[in-house]
Amino acid sequence: METDGRFGPQTLAAIRRFQRERGLPADGIVGPETWRSLVEAGWRLGDRLLWHSRRMMRGDDVRDLQHRLNQLGFDASSEDGVFGPLARAAVEEFQRNAGLNVDGVAGTQTIAALRRVRRQHQSGGVGVRLRQRERLRNLCGQGLVGTRILVDPSHGPGDCGHVGPSGVTEAEIAWQLAARLTARLSARGAQPILSRGPATNPPGTQRARLANEQGVEVVISIGLNALDVPTASGAATYYYGVPHFLSEGGFRLAHLVQEALLQAVAAPDCRVHPMSWSILRQTRMPAIVTEPGFITSPTDEQRLLQPARQDRLAEALVGALERFLQGAQVPGVAPVAIGAVG
Repeated sequence: METDGRFGPQTLAAIRRFQRERGLPADGIVGPETWRSLVEAGWRLGDRLLWHSRRMMRGDDVRDLQHRLNQLGFDASSEDGVFGPLARAAVEEFQRNAGLNVDGVAGTQTIAALRRVRRQHQSGGVGVRLRQRERLRNLCGQGLVGTRILVDPSHGPGDCGHVGPSGVTEAEIAWQLAARLTARLSARGAQPILSRGPATNPPGTQRARLANEQGVEVVISIGLNALDVPTASGAATYYYGVPHFLSEGGFRLAHLVQEALLQAVAAPDCRVHPMSWSILRQTRMPAIVTEPGFITSPTDEQRLLQPARQDRLAEALVGALERFLQGAQVPGVAPVAIGAVG
């Protein structure tokens, strides 16, 4: 494509294609999540030294490093492209095993050693998936009482999200649903934490950091879908998933939430999908985003504004969380990593 400095049809098509490949909504808008992904996509393993710093390094090179370490059985955490403490520990352990200087820095020698010993026949992330399942076993069975849950109403002042036909914003409805959910969780003995207040709007990375710092055990984010076609309607739920890796806890919780929403409000099924939003990607616990309707649909918008409907949705979410924490499975649904695994 010719570089002419214009955001024309070709650029729009390229952005949408990029967004689909990166697990982002293909809306053609270069917002914060798309821009972050564009920057990170520019790094390839070996382009730079990788180490753990206060402002953690991010990029496709970090994700490739995590994937290679996970292939070899070193737990580099979720393949999220963020060089955190687990990635540093995995690099150090690999360096010990490879007879290299142990400094936790993925430099020229460490990357060359990784490339020499890469096991093409292994499925990526087998070791980390086993550890995910062990953490899930420890989490499930405890129930709601005492469980710390981050409730994340999407958007906020200054970034209200999509706007419905009546003028109500996504941020307003998300806040109303989150407030109802928080109240019900508290009444059931859980310890919910709101990611924002009615007058604040932290970015996705800050919301994820809050979940990690507070040590919550589950994250549930609430948003609304939108499309230019006003007849589009229904509920969808999302979990973290990229080629070769997915969050099994998020996958299971997403299916339980979607099942509960459909039973509670009889909405069309827009299904469960992998995504790479910051709130899913950068959290260290099972996390999902649920969108119980299209704010651009006059029918969905009016239903979502009804207090009785909001109550049913909140009850459905509580029920799904309780089933998840009791270890419930979704019959006929098995987690499968996205894309070919090599």
